[in-house]
Amino acid sequence: MDSHNRRALKLWEQGRQEEATQAWQGAYALDPDNVETLTNLAWAYGLNGQGAEALPLAKRAVALRPDDWRVHHVLGQIHYQTGRYEEAISAYSTALEAGSNDVFVHCDLADALYSAGRFSEAAQSYAEVVAAHPDDAYPHLWRGWSLAQIGDETEAAACFERALKLAPNWPEGLYAVGQSCCDRGEFARARDLLKKAMKGYPPEDEEGRAATACELGNALRGLGEAGAAADLYRQALALDPTHPTARFNLGLAYSDSGNFEKAISEFDIILQLEPEDAETLVERGSAYLALDRHGDAVDSYSAALDIVPGHADAHSGLGLAYYMMGLYDASAEQYAHAAALSPDDSWAQYNLGVALEAAGRQAEAEVAFEQGLGVGGDEAELCTAVARAFTSHGRNPEAAIQAARRACGIDPDSADAFDALAMALYSAGRYEEALTPSEEAARLDPEAAEYAYDLGVIQDTTGDVGGARLSFTRALELAPDFEEAREALRRLENGV
Repeated sequence: MDSHNRRALKLWEQGRQEEATQAWQGAYALDPDNVETLTNLAWAYGLNGQGAEALPLAKRAVALRPDDWRVHHVLGQIHYQTGRYEEAISAYSTALEAGSNDVFVHCDLADALYSAGRFSEAAQSYAEVVAAHPDDAYPHLWRGWSLAQIGDETEAAACFERALKLAPNWPEGLYAVGQSCCDRGEFARARDLLKKAMKGYPPEDEEGRAATACELGNALRGLGEAGAAADLYRQALALDPTHPTARFNLGLAYSDSGNFEKAISEFDIILQLEPEDAETLVERGSAYLALDRHGDAVDSYSAALDIVPGHADAHSGLGLAYYMMGLYDASAEQYAHAAALSPDDSWAQYNLGVALEAAGRQAEAEVAFEQGLGVGGDEAELCTAVARAFTSHGRNPEAAIQAARRACGIDPDSADAFDALAMALYSAGRYEEALTPSEEAARLDPEAAEYAYDLGVIQDTTGDVGGARLSFTRALELAPDFEEAREALRRLENGV
């Protein structure tokens, strides 16, 4: 019997798997209780995808030799190959309890824990493999994926980097670090690593190539290359037509490039397969809004809220849709929900203020703007927007000036912040003070017709007629249809 097993193993090692399996079948026919034959034949069946045939043989081997860790290991492999992860975990654990110190058993146990969704335990099990084999890239990589699943992105990234250092050309490591870079906004490095990963995957690994094409698309989209990103998402879908992330991101890329009809088509395909995908419904709603299809947008956002009642982005989307429809009180109600659900979202507070202001609820709007500043006071763009909002209704000029000054301090290169400060000072009647920030805005962005016009208004008010004439002329050169600048220049010419 030993000679039959030795011959079968030799055939297997020579790559003659079918002949090896036949040899083990012959040995099994001669002695159905030989543990080595049972174990080897079960293993061969398992690798050939014949789990139904493999499982009873592996169980029989365990019954005959319950103290042999090797038979428990093979039983675990059969369970794992057939998707019975909890049973695999139990078998691998028994193998370790039976005295196995084989690193492959530890690693297989970690793989099973990961596949079963027991990520914290998987991370610990991979850590034990790393301790025994610190130069093996595989456990570093999968410990990283386990940590990423439980939200420890920093240590996960470190694990990916260690795996890549140990195996610089391994596609799996390149992909992991590339994805990690994308998540951190390091899109240029992600692009370079993912391109290298694409070249490293063999043609037959369509799943790996599809995932990498999708992630490379994310990197290019992050770099502002929406068209190239769309090409990669289509490539991913050609390799794996059911890849949900690639199709979702293709829809986003179409939206980025202004092709909203195509974006909606992609989102519709996803919703045909997954009708309760709230994120897709929200993005479809945004695409509808971009096309001024307000009713369709309301329906899409409302459907998302039916699925996830506390979806802040869906409430914000509804708020914008109602605002565009002139339903300002309804808009404010939705933005209020969004702000309550995401108290750290300064823009939700700002949008609430805009809606309340449009509804004529000025006092409430002012409170919302102040709350937005309280949350997002370190964001130059938010401070600028609030300053302009205060300036527009003229009720709190000092608050407008303070918000604009804060914006200029946060981002001294922001022409918009300096223009907002200039107009806040101008609205407060502090014309001479307004001149310096207005000049700075025009200097920082000399191609902005609006800033040239605002400077002209201030110059005219302070008595600098020649300067005002030059500024209004410059505004018209930049924007020939700028009627306010044309009218201002006409008044100057006529001495009005």
